[in-house]
Parts: sequence; structure tokens; C-alpha cells
Amino acid sequence: MRALLVNPAYLGDTVFLGPAVRALKARWPEGSVALCVTPRGAPAARLLPGCDEVFVYDKRRADRGFLGLCRVGAALRAFRPDLALVPHSSARSGALAFFSGAPRRIGYPLLCNERVRLDRSRPFVDRSLLLAERAGAPGSPELTLERPTDVEEAYAERALSGAKPPVVGLVPGAEWATKRWAPDNWAALAAALSRHGATVVLLGGPADFKAASRIRALARVPVRDTTGNSVEEAIAVLARCDLVIGGDTGLVHCARALGRKVVIVFGPTDPARHRFTMGERHVELRLACQPCHDHGPKRCPLGHHDCMRLLGAETIVQAAGALLGAPLAY
Repeated sequence: MRALLVNPAYLGDTVFLGPAVRALKARWPEGSVALCVTPRGAPAARLLPGCDEVFVYDKRRADRGFLGLCRVGAALRAFRPDLALVPHSSARSGALAFFSGAPRRIGYPLLCNERVRLDRSRPFVDRSLLLAERAGAPGSPELTLERPTDVEEAYAERALSGAKPPVVGLVPGAEWATKRWAPDNWAALAAALSRHGATVVLLGGPADFKAASRIRALARVPVRDTTGNSVEEAIAVLARCDLVIGGDTGLVHCARALGRKVVIVFGPTDPARHRFTMGERHVELRLACQPCHDHGPKRCPLGHHDCMRLLGAETIVQAAGALLGAPLAY
């Protein structure tokens, strides 16, 4: 059996494929499992247990347009899949599965010959697990991610050299602006954690440079800044953290899959779309307008953004203390 999962979405969405990949590999251990994901999702895809091959679909740049779709489709066809699962509901994802030549295509978009109705109330991991089960490969929903290579581990060793526990990773960025907490809140949180002896580390991509700089300036305590590194390097740093705090975003879900203790700050999105473990806490204000979007709108529909603006750092400090096993005063 040669199975293909097509999900060219965000980093977190790639992490959510893990249970389905594991289920397919358990059902057909001598077979091959391949993933088609975005460039940002590819590093996490390669670390999913059971994943044998990764195809990158750069839908916004190198593979933009119909010709790019055909080019990636040809690469998928060379994999010769017997089965394609498509948990991403876009027409492009359905087209990629069709171009792959897989005779059996199970998924939510058009061009799947075993089309499934998308229930958006389901947790994200369940959406791909359901498709795997339809293919004859039932599985369990736990998130898992392997450690990066020795090169990335060496980077993490340098980045955290001399760090005193607990090491707390802060992930201030998010793909959608409405899922981001303000820099002054992150700074207040960093200062409170530092006062209790924690080593505070900022994580994120190049787009988070400016916010990280602002957080460090406002915090007025030692804060290690690793923003701008590769996803693989960020995952290696996350793997060494005792606690990770961030919004509903990819690196935070990577931390969950690494088995880290995690506090997740929710604003416009719905915590019910996730399956949480004992080592995870989610924090939200539970306003009447929450949640308002499946993955976060570009701007607050009501214009006030109260779900994030009114959420104070003291609430996050309390959740962090509960997971660290030591009450923290704000």
C-alpha cells in the first residue's frame, strides 16, 4: 500500500496529520506513506513518525498557478499512490489528489471519488483520522513528533547554553493577526516568569523579529531571542523547554506533539477543535463573541478585539504555575 496525504495548509495542520500517518503505517507497516504539504509544514512532516516521503507544494510562490499545480501533481504521480487522503477542503488539494493518479481518493473536496462531508465541529486531528479509518486504518488521536537531527540539536544546545530551569518558551507570533497577544502582555509575562527564576526564550519566524524586540525592551529582564531561525531549529529548542506558552499557532502545536507542557492562549478560535492532554492548559475569556472563526480572521469582526486585548498576563502566569507545580505570583 502506498498512501498519500494531501494537506497544503499551515504548520499546525501538518502536525495534526500525525495520528493519521501513524494509523496508516500501523495498518500497512511494509507500505509507504507520503505527505504533500507547504514549505513551512515540510520540516514538521519529516518528523512525523511513519512518514516516509514529503512533497512540497509552494502554492504561493514557486508552484503558484495551474502550471505549478500540474508540476507537483506529476511528482505525486511518480510516487504511484494506491490511496490519497485529503483532509484539506480546498479545490487545489482535491486537484492534487486527482493528478496524483491515486485510484482511491478519500476526502472533503471535489475530485475525491469517496467524498466525505466536512463536520467543522470535529477536532482537527479527527478530520484526518476519520479519512484513515474510512481507508481501513483506525488510529488514536495523540500528537507525536520526533526530535530533529543532531545539527538542530547542536543549535538548541548553543541557544540554551547555561540556561537554568525551568526553561519557558514564549511564542508571540501567529499567522493571523487576531490570534496575537500584544507585546506589552508578553513582556509582563516574561518579567513575571523571570522573577521566579525561569529562563525565558522567544521563538518565532522572521516576521516576529519586530515584536520580539519590543517584548525584550518592555520586559527589562534577560530574555533569549531565537526568532528568525528555521522551523527545525525552533522545534529543537521547543524540545528542551519545560513549558511553552503561545497562541493557537503552529510552533505551539509542535510543542504539544513533542510532549511539552503547554499553555495556549485562545482568542478568535475554538479550543473545542483540539484534544488536550493533562500537561496542557488553554486560556480564554469566554466572551459572548468567542469563537468567531475557524482559524482566525484578518481583523476582529466587531472591531474591538476584546478576546485578546482584555486577557491579562496574570491569568497566564497562574496557568503556567499550575503546570510547573509551583504557584507563581504576578
